[in-house]
Amino acid sequence: MSAWRRLLTYLKPSWPLLILVLLLTLAVTLTTLALPWLIGKDLIDSVILGEKNLKLLNLIVLAIIALVGLKGLFSFGQTYLISLISFKAITEMRNRIYEHLQRLSLSFYRKRQTGEIISRVINDVDQLQNALTNTSVNFFTNFLILIGVFGLIFYIHWRLSLFVLIIIPVLAFTANKFGSWIKKFSSSIQVRIANISSILQETIVGIEVVKSFTAENREIKRFKEENARTLQLSIKRTRFIAALAPSMEILTLIGLTGILWYGGREVIRGTLSTGELVTFLGYIALAVNPLSYVSQAFGVYQQAMASAERIFEIMDTESEIKELPQAMEMPHLKGYVQFKNVYFGYNGEPVLENINLEVKPGERLALIGPSGVGKTSLVSLIPRFYDVNSGFITIDGYDIRKVKLASLRRQVSIVSQETILFNGSIRSNIAYGKKEASDEEIITAAKQANAHSFIIQQRNGYETQVGERGVKLSGGEKQRIAIARAILRD
Repeated sequence: MSAWRRLLTYLKPSWPLLILVLLLTLAVTLTTLALPWLIGKDLIDSVILGEKNLKLLNLIVLAIIALVGLKGLFSFGQTYLISLISFKAITEMRNRIYEHLQRLSLSFYRKRQTGEIISRVINDVDQLQNALTNTSVNFFTNFLILIGVFGLIFYIHWRLSLFVLIIIPVLAFTANKFGSWIKKFSSSIQVRIANISSILQETIVGIEVVKSFTAENREIKRFKEENARTLQLSIKRTRFIAALAPSMEILTLIGLTGILWYGGREVIRGTLSTGELVTFLGYIALAVNPLSYVSQAFGVYQQAMASAERIFEIMDTESEIKELPQAMEMPHLKGYVQFKNVYFGYNGEPVLENINLEVKPGERLALIGPSGVGKTSLVSLIPRFYDVNSGFITIDGYDIRKVKLASLRRQVSIVSQETILFNGSIRSNIAYGKKEASDEEIITAAKQANAHSFIIQQRNGYETQVGERGVKLSGGEKQRIAIARAILRD
């Protein structure tokens, strides 16, 4: 399915509002097209050069004012409703992206930069929102106006209209060519923005390391270099965007000159009235902005499609850890863990080879060895953060690949090497794995983790805010909260 068709699925729930937007778009189009006709055919031919009727003049002027007012009212409703529809669609898209990201395997995150992922969720979705909100409604309105203009000018004088048809294929080819260049540069720019986001995220999270190694200037240089590459691509894309409108305008003016020459001859020969020529020119003038806007919207559309492809590329990524259709609920575990002939590695590089291991309920086991030999990897296999390449792991005799992931992970607690706390209170961090925990359970877990004594010394006790990644606490305090979190999970 194309990116555009997939986008339409997000708009489907709002189809009644979309129909109303379509009706308002038709109303805007009709009121816009009526104005040149009133001025040229009715005002000039029928009143000024015809009957010279003052009462009819007043009525036509009032009709023009009324049409302008109605057009403004219809435009307001049109813009408001399409904004409402697009905001709902984009919100749903962001929800689905985030939900999908939460369900992807850890291997996905090992292969991607955090900033790149954030860029796709924020920047690429913003590009789509701009296309849906600001561009789509104006594109369809202007497109309908163009269709109406061509129908009316052919009705007025079909031979004169041939001048317009000559220029249209040239304009279409120009818009298409510029659009393909703009899309190419837009894709490259979004990749660069993702790189910038990654650098920003890494250096903010690791600011202590940066400062410890006096690497500020090196990181500033790295950021500036990536920013400069983005700037160069943006400048190149801007050249094409900037050249598109004047190119279209020049071509349009060349065609308009031909129309003036031939139309003037027809008036002199008496086959075309002055009012009809004014009406014809009014419609041509009316078509210039829509034609220019449609061509520019094509460029915006190309940018939006580049963003959509990047978003759907993530959403099409499947989790490497899959649950079997017949997976069973893991019963309450006693904790008898067995590794049988387990082999495991990353990207074809072996880490664990022929591991056979038994840990009985109540036993404590320490894995020792130099960095990189696979201690963390071995532990990560138990909750199926990764799957073994061969062999199998059982808990209480159950093959962990044959049970539901949620039922397995609910019964496994991990205190990671790198302590991760979330921005919020101490209470909410301890209760992260058991949101329904009572105050008594939280305090008991904190006492068992030797955290209660330092917590009650805080000004706000268990309601003390830890800050992003727990920056308001010491390393030891963060570790003890993480242990309390694991204990409470039981």
